[in-house]
Amino acid sequence: MTAKKLATFRIDPDEWEAFQQWAKRNGTTASALLVEYIEECLDRPPTKPSGIRLEQMVINLTKRIDSIDKRLSLLETPSHVRSDEIVS
Repeated sequence: MTAKKLATFRIDPDEWEAFQQWAKRNGTTASALLVEYIEECLDRPPTKPSGIRLEQMVINLTKRIDSIDKRLSLLETPSHVRSDEIVS
């Protein structure tokens, strides 16, 4: 087994705490999720699955897609209409 690199990064403390709690509620750890995400980005099979249930992954992806759809819809809306919506 190759040695692992300890990686550090900066994140808002409240966001990190919320992420750790979310991971815990879903039966995994923040580290496992981040490692799995990096492996997915690199098109590599996970070395150790995070343990998140498939149903939860689908829920999370659906929420993210809905959020992206809403933002895309706003971008496709003419600016004068968006201004009217913000004012009202």
